[in-house]
Amino acid sequence: MPIRPALARLRRHPVALVVAGAIVVLVVGARLTHAEPDFPHHPPVACLALVATIIAAAVAERTIGSIRAALVGVVVPAIAMLVTELAVSVGDALGEAHAEVVHGQPMLAPSVIAVTLFAAASAGMPAQRRWRVRTVLWTVTLTLLLFAGHGSDVTRALAALLGTAAGALVVHRASRPAQRDHLTARTVVVATLVALGGGTLVTLVVPDPDGVLSPFSDAMSDRATVLVGVLLLVAAWLVHHGRRAGIVVAAGVLVVLTAVLADVFLIEPMTDSAVQWQGLGLDEVEWQVTLLGAWVVPASVLLAILVLRGRLVRAPFRAASGPSGLVAMLRGGDAGSLGHMGTWRGNAVWSHPDGLGAVAYRVRGDVALTVSDPVCTADDRAAVISAFALHCEENGWVPAFTSVHEPVRAILAPEGWTALPVGVEAVLDVTTFDLRGKRRQDLRTASNRADREGVRDEWTRFAQLDARQRAEVEAICTRWAADRRLPEMGFTLGGFRELDDPDVRLALAVDASDRVTAVTSWLPVYAHGALTGYTLDVMRRGEDGMPGVVEFLIARTALRSREAGLTTLSLSGTPLAAHDPASTAVLDRGSRLLARLLEPAYGFRSLQRFKEKFGAQHEPLWLVVPTPLHVPRVARALAGAYLPGLRPRHLWELRRAHRAAAGARG
Repeated sequence: MPIRPALARLRRHPVALVVAGAIVVLVVGARLTHAEPDFPHHPPVACLALVATIIAAAVAERTIGSIRAALVGVVVPAIAMLVTELAVSVGDALGEAHAEVVHGQPMLAPSVIAVTLFAAASAGMPAQRRWRVRTVLWTVTLTLLLFAGHGSDVTRALAALLGTAAGALVVHRASRPAQRDHLTARTVVVATLVALGGGTLVTLVVPDPDGVLSPFSDAMSDRATVLVGVLLLVAAWLVHHGRRAGIVVAAGVLVVLTAVLADVFLIEPMTDSAVQWQGLGLDEVEWQVTLLGAWVVPASVLLAILVLRGRLVRAPFRAASGPSGLVAMLRGGDAGSLGHMGTWRGNAVWSHPDGLGAVAYRVRGDVALTVSDPVCTADDRAAVISAFALHCEENGWVPAFTSVHEPVRAILAPEGWTALPVGVEAVLDVTTFDLRGKRRQDLRTASNRADREGVRDEWTRFAQLDARQRAEVEAICTRWAADRRLPEMGFTLGGFRELDDPDVRLALAVDASDRVTAVTSWLPVYAHGALTGYTLDVMRRGEDGMPGVVEFLIARTALRSREAGLTTLSLSGTPLAAHDPASTAVLDRGSRLLARLLEPAYGFRSLQRFKEKFGAQHEPLWLVVPTPLHVPRVARALAGAYLPGLRPRHLWELRRAHRAAAGARG
C-alpha cells in the first residue's frame, strides 16, 4: 500500500486533517445532534454541516494556503460571534423583540466555519467559480437569516461577509466579480425565488422561527406552506432555464401568497379593530414593519418579475437562412481554420456590442453550441468570449464553446471552465510540402496512377459547373450518404448543400472520359485580412473512382496552394480522435471507446489514419463548458446538432454494422 504518498498528501492539508479530527471527537462525544443549533432535532442536517466544514477546510487550504486558512477559519468566526453577541446584548437592553428572543441562543455552529472558509476561498478561485460559490453562499445565508432568524443565522451571515473580505485581503484580489460575472436579472430573480421557496420550507423544520419573513408560515397550514415552497422552487428552476412557464407559476404563487398574507396581517386586523396605534416604541415599530414586510416582499418580487419578464424568458433561436454579414467579418478578421463553417445554414451570428467580433452558434434545447472559435482578433478574443457568455446567460442558454482551439481553452480554463478533448485537427504546412520521401509513397503512387489513367484535377467553384457536372457531383455525395447505416452528420460537417457557396473552392477528379469521379471542397481561411489557406470539408469518392483518388486531389491542392503563396492547409478535425493516443486519462479513453463504437458507421479512426499519410501536425480541439455538471446536457445538444435525424432504429443498424465488420475481419 502506498503509505508515503498518502502521508505526503495529508501533510499538504494539515488544516483539513485537524478539522476532520475535531469533528470525529464531536461525534464520539455524542454532540452530533447539537452541532447545528438551527436543526437540533435533525441529525442529517448536522452531518451535512460537518461534512461541509471538512470540505471547506480542504478547499480553503488548497486555494489560499494552510496558514491563511487556519487564521481565517478561527479569527473570522470568532469576530462574527463576538459582534453578534454584542449586537444582541445591546438590542436586548433596548427591549428589541428579536434580540430578546435570540439572547441566550448558541451563536456558533460548524456551518459558520464552513461558510467563512468557502467565502474566503472564493477569492482565490477563477472568476466564474468564484461568482457561483458566492451566489450560493449568500442565497443560503440570507434565506436562513430572513426566515429562521436565530443567533447562529446572524453569525453565519456576518461570517460570510467578513470571510469574503478576508479572502480578498489575503489573496490581494478585488472581491467584486469580473465583467462577465456581474449580476443579471435572471440570476437575481432565480436567487430570490429560491430564497422565498427554501425559506418557506425552512420555517417548518426549524424550532421557533423568528426571522423577519417567518410570518409566511403563520398565515398558512403546513400543507399549504409545503405547496408554496415547492412551487416557488420549481418556478426558480424554470426561470433559470428561460421557460415562460416559470414566470406563470411564480406569478400565480406570489399573487396568492400576497393576497393571503395581506388578508391575515392587514385586512382582518383592521376589520376586527385589532390594529391600534401604540406609539413609536421600538417593539411597536419593529412589529408593524415585520407584518407589513410579510406581504410587501412577495408583492415586490411579483412586480419585479412582471417588469423583467422580457429578460427572463429565453429568446427563440432564429437560425440564419444562409451566409450573412459574417462572411465580411471572416475576410477581415481571424476566426481560425474552421471559421467559415459559421456561415452555413442553421447557424445564427451574435455580434459584440462594440463591434469587437462575432460568434457563430446554434441552439439545441437550452445549449448554445458555438461553431469553433470566435471571429475577432487575438487581442479582443477574451472580451468577445466574455460578452457572448453573458449573452447566453441572459437568454437562459448554457454556452458551449465547441471544437475550439487552444487559445480559447487557455482563456476559459483559468476561469474555472471545464475543457474536454473532442477531436484533433490535422494542419499541413504547404510551404514545405512535397511528394518526396518514404512517408509520401502512397501520395506519389496515387499521383502517378492518375497520370497514367488520364485522371486530372480541376480547381473550380460550384457555380462554374455545367448541369452534367452538377448532377455527377450530387450523385457522388448522395450515394455516399445513402451507403451509411446511420444518418449523415451535420453541424460542422458539410455535405452537398454546402458546396453551393461562392467562397468555397472545389477540387474535382475528372477521368479520361470527362466524368467526375471524386469531389473535395475547400473552405477559405483568413488571417489579418488575407487568405492564408483552405480547410478540407467534403471528401467523396465515386463508384468508378480509382483507388487513391482522394489522396491525389488533396496532394494536388496542397501543391497548388504552395504555388499560390498560401501557408496552411487544414484537413479539418477528426471527431473523437484522442489528443494523445497513448494517454490513459479517463477522457481520452472515453473518446477512444466512443470512436470504436461509431467506427463501422462513420469511420473516425480510419479517417485519422488516412490523414496521417500527409504528415500534418495535430492540433487539439476542445469542448469548453461552464462546469462538469453541464456536460450531460451539452452532450445531448451535440448529439442533436450532429445527428438531428437519429432515431432508436439506428441503434439496431449500428449493431448490424458491428456484426458486419466483425464478419469481414473473421
